[in-house]
Amino acid sequence: FILTGTFPFCMTPRRQSRWKCLKIAFMVCCIVGAATFVPTVFSLGVVGAIFRAEYKSGAAVLSSIIALLGFVELVIAIVASSFCCCCSSFGSSERKRNTFGKFSRSKSADKKSSRSDYFKWLNDGRKLEDSPQVGLRNDHGNYVYEYLDVGAEAELEGDNTSDVSKSWTIERRIVEWNILSEGMYCCTCKCPLHLSDIVGERLFGLGGLLMVDCKLCHTVTDVHFGKRGPSGSYDINTKASIGMIHAGMGPTHLQNFLAECNLPSITESTLRKKEKELSGQIKNVTIQSCNMAQREEKSLSTNGNIEASFDGGWQKRGSSWNYNSNTGHATFIGKETGKVLSFDLRSKTCKICEFHQNKKKTVPEHECHLNWHGSSKSMEADMAVAMAHRLKDDECEINVIHADNDASTTARLEVEFGNIQKKDDQNHVKKGLSTSLYNISKSYKELQKDETKQYILRCFMYAIKGGDNEDDIKIGLQRIVPHIFGSHENCKDADWCSYHQNPEKFMYKSLPNGKPLKSEGLKVELNNLVTKMIGRSNSLNDLGSTQSNESFNQLVSVKAPKSRHYGGSSCSLQNRLSAAVLQKNEGYGYLSKINEAANLSPGEFTMAISAVRDQKMEKRKEKKNSKEYKVDRIQKKRNRNTNERKHLVREGKTYGSQMEFDQQQDPELTTEIPLPFYLDGTECKVFFDLETTGLGRNSDIIQIAAKSYSNSFNRYVIPRVDIQIEASKITGITYSHGTNKMYVRGQIVEPVSLHKALLDFIHFLKEQNQPIILGHNICNFDIPVIVNKLKEYNLFSTFCKTVKGFIDTMKVARKYIPKHDVENFKQQTLVKQFVGENYLAHNAIEDVDSLKTLYDSKLALLVKSDDVFAISYHNCMDSYSGLLSSKIVSRPVCIQLAKDGISLKHLKLASVRDVNGLKFVLQDHKIPPKSVKCIQDFLSD
Repeated sequence: FILTGTFPFCMTPRRQSRWKCLKIAFMVCCIVGAATFVPTVFSLGVVGAIFRAEYKSGAAVLSSIIALLGFVELVIAIVASSFCCCCSSFGSSERKRNTFGKFSRSKSADKKSSRSDYFKWLNDGRKLEDSPQVGLRNDHGNYVYEYLDVGAEAELEGDNTSDVSKSWTIERRIVEWNILSEGMYCCTCKCPLHLSDIVGERLFGLGGLLMVDCKLCHTVTDVHFGKRGPSGSYDINTKASIGMIHAGMGPTHLQNFLAECNLPSITESTLRKKEKELSGQIKNVTIQSCNMAQREEKSLSTNGNIEASFDGGWQKRGSSWNYNSNTGHATFIGKETGKVLSFDLRSKTCKICEFHQNKKKTVPEHECHLNWHGSSKSMEADMAVAMAHRLKDDECEINVIHADNDASTTARLEVEFGNIQKKDDQNHVKKGLSTSLYNISKSYKELQKDETKQYILRCFMYAIKGGDNEDDIKIGLQRIVPHIFGSHENCKDADWCSYHQNPEKFMYKSLPNGKPLKSEGLKVELNNLVTKMIGRSNSLNDLGSTQSNESFNQLVSVKAPKSRHYGGSSCSLQNRLSAAVLQKNEGYGYLSKINEAANLSPGEFTMAISAVRDQKMEKRKEKKNSKEYKVDRIQKKRNRNTNERKHLVREGKTYGSQMEFDQQQDPELTTEIPLPFYLDGTECKVFFDLETTGLGRNSDIIQIAAKSYSNSFNRYVIPRVDIQIEASKITGITYSHGTNKMYVRGQIVEPVSLHKALLDFIHFLKEQNQPIILGHNICNFDIPVIVNKLKEYNLFSTFCKTVKGFIDTMKVARKYIPKHDVENFKQQTLVKQFVGENYLAHNAIEDVDSLKTLYDSKLALLVKSDDVFAISYHNCMDSYSGLLSSKIVSRPVCIQLAKDGISLKHLKLASVRDVNGLKFVLQDHKIPPKSVKCIQDFLSD
């Protein structure tokens, strides 16, 4: 009885792990007590009470108390048995984790989990009934190896995401459903588990495990939601490293991507470690791919002569005078297969060596990639020789190489391999000619136009590509300079010269004004360039191409961008270069091969997406090789260049070295040539009218009135001269200089100064969106009057920037309304006929209101973009007085240009900015070709 009562006191929070044992012991003792002790004591108590006469009363009381305690013991036994046998959760609701993140369990329940049993089976080599298939299956398969490090996951303990106190309900997870479903069984009672019973998790990068509580036995089971590889680490972390290399990202970029996706991150040290572990497998797969490419190239080569293009690249941007990259790479690419036959890498740094040398410590043994101690420029030639020797050892000796002339590669190869042949790269030949022409243009103004340099460059390439042999190339080169300077005696056999087809109408399409060049000094320089090219005619015959190498270098710059440095790591740059080689040779499917080499599943989605990418790439390649695509690409390039030149002509010089200083010395550099007017429907129509002191354009303004669809404006202006009697009779406005008062039909109004009225009017216009002024007969009177006053107060430029243009409704009416439909085109007549109203004419407010009504009812649907005039229309017309007096162009042509704000000054700027600048501007404004030719001749003279 005493022993039974002590058990509940032993069930303290400190002994949570022993609660189950204590409950069972308490239940057993209660049952034993109820079966033996209680009946005996109860019987003795009853007997003692019966024979109380023979004993003292104290004994009878004691026996009664003992009997009562026996009955209480029976009740407690029944309650305890019921409590312990009916699946009670006594003492389990407040369980806590230990310092290792595990729930404590009693010794009777201390069994190994299914994970421990599984790895024990792997280590011992025993085969279970439902053992997985040996080897690689799929993303959810397993591996069977004799030795397995169960604690390999500890390599990821440095991740900041391995904190078990972090709630599992936040963020996202990458889960492999098959692995998760197979593990959702209790490790003790084998009962199914539920995700709603998760009590915690441990993260190891993108992988991890969930801690799930069993509702039946209250055992916490570790359930992995990602597959683990042979070393015990999670495959998803290794695949993330491969994806990082494939996408050209670094550890920081991958972490930023995962952070935005709200996924657990992977530490940089883990990614570096994974990258180092993968280097061997990636290198082996790359070597196998290159060997296969060599065999394919040999089988496709004619007569056993293998042709390959060679080029190198650096991982840092440089110029002709500043190449100081610490790393460089080079490749041989087969002409027939287009695949990389061999590649090499040179590096001048090693972080591990530098670290220990700076600390003045002994450099430990490590995989050092420092293999170059010379200059960066000499890397390319050394790699070419090394790769050529390797290819020769692999029985794939290169007989003909396509290379540029930027390095001493050819000279080095000729020393090592006497029978090797070299073909110049056509792109580099073109680039070299372009550079030479640019250097010559610095001294000769005739050659400074880009169009002129491009034309001469095309002539050189026509001569080089058009020759079937060395002699043909020499003849083609010799006819270039005479052709450019107007002599076509040697151009009879040249397909690219059309002079002999029509000598009288022949014009150079790309030379200034369509005429030949004249400078004798320039002629000498070009002849020297031709002589230089003739000396190289042997290598110019049958040009090669290193386009595939340039494409590969671009691919390397995607894997290892030049703005980032991956060369200091022992294997990072090597892995990225190898990945570029594999993608060049195998396509996007190389990822599956790397996965297999790294004992990872190829991945069904990986293979599917790779197949789609490869298919698109093949279609794109086939499309690019078609004639239609090439013609379309050339046309698009020409259109793009033409549009760019048009923009430069219109905008002027907007960017360049010391641009601000040049602009201060010559403001016309940035003078913008206006574009044609186009109404897009967003403009705000402002109806406008003036009243003046007289009928002439030099009269003073006495009233300015305007009205938009949202606001109105009206100002009376103090006249500086007397108002003419005729004007007063028409407008009803009088002014007394003696009393300084203004009257409108006998009513006193408050006038303001002209300067204030103009400022208020500009402020009113600025409140509108792209305002366009509309008025009746304003082109001949109102606009000239207000322009004169704006210039007087230096407000004209501000007014032009504020107002998009003006529309004269009288011109619109004359243009679109037949004469026989109206008596005349006065505003009063049009309003009466089309609106049916009479109004008080020659009052600015009344004129504006009636004009708005007329426009809305009749003219709104008639107005087009061609009816808009620039505010500077009259100034532009004045600039064409010389052209009109000389009858060089017709008046309608000048009106068309002036309406768009184009003056003769703008035309001169266009002709100076580009050889075809004048043509571009006039074509944009729909000027006839005959008039364009006349204006060109006028300005050239």
